[in-house]
Amino acid sequence: MNSAKLALRAFLAAFMLFAATPFGAIAQERVVKDGSEGYAYDFQIFFPVNISKFSENYLDNPESLAKLDSIIAIYGANVIDSLLIVARSSPEGRYQFNMDLALNRAKSMSDYLTTHYPDLNAKIRLDHGISPWPKSKSKKDLVRLRYAAFRLVFPFDIEIPVPQMENVVIDESLYALDLPEEVIEQEPIDVVIPAAKSKMTILALKTNLLYDAVTALNFEIEVPIGKRWSIMWEDVFPWWETGNKYCLQHWEMGPEVRYWFKPWDVYGTDKLRGFFAGVYGMSSRYDFQYDRSLNWQGEYWSTGLSGGWSTALGRSKWGNLELSLALGYLSTRYRGYIPADDYSLLIRNPYRVGSASYWGPTKAKVSLVIPINVTIMKKGDTK
Repeated sequence: MNSAKLALRAFLAAFMLFAATPFGAIAQERVVKDGSEGYAYDFQIFFPVNISKFSENYLDNPESLAKLDSIIAIYGANVIDSLLIVARSSPEGRYQFNMDLALNRAKSMSDYLTTHYPDLNAKIRLDHGISPWPKSKSKKDLVRLRYAAFRLVFPFDIEIPVPQMENVVIDESLYALDLPEEVIEQEPIDVVIPAAKSKMTILALKTNLLYDAVTALNFEIEVPIGKRWSIMWEDVFPWWETGNKYCLQHWEMGPEVRYWFKPWDVYGTDKLRGFFAGVYGMSSRYDFQYDRSLNWQGEYWSTGLSGGWSTALGRSKWGNLELSLALGYLSTRYRGYIPADDYSLLIRNPYRVGSASYWGPTKAKVSLVIPINVTIMKKGDTK
C-alpha cells in the first residue's frame, strides 16, 4: 500500500477513534471467550450488483478501510487473534449463483487483506451466504444487502490500551454488523432464502436445417439431465412420391446420449450450450427412385460418435444454433428394381441385391434449437 495513503487513512481513523462525537466512533464491543474478555472491531465493505471484486472507493468503503488501517497501524497485525470475513449477496436471482458470488466476495476481501497485511494470512476465516430480504425495500437498504463484513478480534489475554472504550457511543446505523453471537466462535450463519420464481429449461425441440433444405423433414427432442448430460431422440421422415417416377421415402430414427463439457444450472435456462460429445445409434428403411436412373429399396443401421457446439441466438436467447458432425459405422442391405414402361409396376432386379458397409462421416447438422422453459417456484431454505 502507498505509505502516504496509509498514513492518511491512519490519521483519519485515529481522529475518529478518539473523537467525542458519536460519528467518530468505531463499532467495537467486548466479547467473551473461554472465560476471558477481549475486544472485537467490526467493519463492513459493500459491493456493486453482481460484482465480486473489491473496490476501495465504493459507498462507505474508504472510511471503513481508514479505520481498519489505523487500528492495525496502532496495535500491529501480529497481535491480532483472528479475523472472520462474512460475505453476503442479495437474495434475488439464482441461489447457486448468489452463493458463488458471496464466496468470491469473501475471497476478494481476504486477498486484499493478506496482500496489505501478510501477518493476517493464517488468521483469516471465511463465511459466505445470502442476505435475507430487508423489512424495508428502499433503494438504500437493497444496495446494502451486498457486503463483506469482517470482525477483528484481539487476543483475550492482553489489555488493549484504548481509554474508556466501554463509554464509546456507537452509531449502529453505519457500523452495526448485526451478526449472531455464534459468529464470535466462528460458526456458520443460517440464512433463510425466501421463495422465488425462476424459469427452468426442461427440454428442447430441434430440426436439422440441412435436411429441411432437401425436403427431408426431421424432428428431434433433447432432454437435459443433471448438470452435464442430455439424451436426444431423432426422427427423419420424408415420405413423398410424384407420378410413379420420383420417390423419396426415408424413415430413420434413433437415440443419442451427450456429455456437455461446461456444466449448467439445473434450475436455470443456460442448458444445452457449449461443446459436447456423444454416442448415437440409428436404424432406417428407405425407397429412393429418380425416374430410371436411381431405384433402390433397403434398410440400414448405424452407430458412432458425435461432437459439436451450440450457442444462444439473439439478445433474449430465445433459441440456440447447433453445429455437429457424427463419425461411425453404417451397414445396409439393398434391393434394386426397374419401373415398367408406363411406371405402373416396379420389377425387382435379382442382379442388384446385396449388402454394403461403410466407415466415415454419417451425419452433419446445422440445427435450430427451441428450448422449452417452465416457471418454477423455489421454496425458501436455510443454508
